[in-house]
Amino acid sequence: MKAESECYLCLLAQVLRTAGVLDLDEPAVRELTRKACAFLARADFDRTPPEISEDLYSFLADCTGNPDPYKHLKKEHVARALKLYPELKSQAEKSADPLRAAVEISLAGNVIDFGANSGEDWLKEGKFLSPEPLGIDDYRLLKEHLERADRVVFLGDNAGETVFDRLFIEISGRRPVYAVREEPIINDATLEEALDSGLAEVAEPVSSGCRAPGTVLEQCRPEFRQILEEADLIISKGQGNFECLEQISGPFFFLLKAKCRVVSRHLGVAQGSLVIMRSHNFSPRLRF
Repeated sequence: MKAESECYLCLLAQVLRTAGVLDLDEPAVRELTRKACAFLARADFDRTPPEISEDLYSFLADCTGNPDPYKHLKKEHVARALKLYPELKSQAEKSADPLRAAVEISLAGNVIDFGANSGEDWLKEGKFLSPEPLGIDDYRLLKEHLERADRVVFLGDNAGETVFDRLFIEISGRRPVYAVREEPIINDATLEEALDSGLAEVAEPVSSGCRAPGTVLEQCRPEFRQILEEADLIISKGQGNFECLEQISGPFFFLLKAKCRVVSRHLGVAQGSLVIMRSHNFSPRLRF
């Protein structure tokens, strides 16, 4: 999914958010924004938004000298999510369909995002236990594929959300490969956050080799590409992974919140909708 003109505003908003996280003073924010505008004016927008974001955050790291400005927030999100975990697990196990409840909790965790939408309080009372109606609901198909699949790959997204993915995986009874980013970018999960979330207890955490805030297949390690090629089911979390993979043929199911107008328009759902969707390009094996 290629970037559109509206993505400029989102990218600039990310620059301002990053400046806020770094607690820069006003002159420094203006200078950083000026440089970022010049950088984006030269950027190749004939790519996916995560690929452009990767270049932008590398540029911001060079400008600020901080390659991981969200590090403390990632740790905080994981810690806060772990406090919620026992109660959420109990609620899911007591529900009429524990797997459905666990999927919805995992989906609701996708609100934790400092890229596309950081204004929501993801700890709002009832957020995880009373999920909103889904814009696209292919849960039945997901359950069927999950029951049949021998090799499952889970593409992770944000730190903190990893804890709720762990709950979904634990209740599913499967032990997938759980893929995270190669290096820190925004608040996306790396191996550090995956391990802090306890994912090694229920999955095999690995780095995909990708540095972008989405799974760019061309960036992935050869050994991880082989894992994807052999997968019977690939569960892709988050908007960034969707933007990179929705046009690829493979055994993909997308779990995300449509956080921006570009993606919601592409999906044909209201902005802010939660989505469980079998790929329109679904095939039993990944085709590069």
